Amino acid sequence: MGYSVPTMNEIQDFSETIVESVLKSTPKAVRFFLDWHTACAGCGFARFCTLRDVIDTYQLDENKFLEEARELSVQETLTRSSE
Repeated sequence: MGYSVPTMNEIQDFSETIVESVLKSTPKAVRFFLDWHTACAGCGFARFCTLRDVIDTYQLDENKFLEEARELSVQETLTRSSE
């Protein structure tokens, strides 16, 4: 099973993912947001904010942030499918 490089449309779609859904997807998500020095873990607005909002609010490197978020998501999917 190979890994494919995401297209710009996929990246843009992923940037619209709600922060709360990322946090609920894996326990590693809390560490991810802390490592990026955001206050997303535990924030009451996590259910409303998108990853795009986080990038804009914290002035993060968009490509790197989304790439790491996608990797986190892919790793969790692979872990669940192998169980």
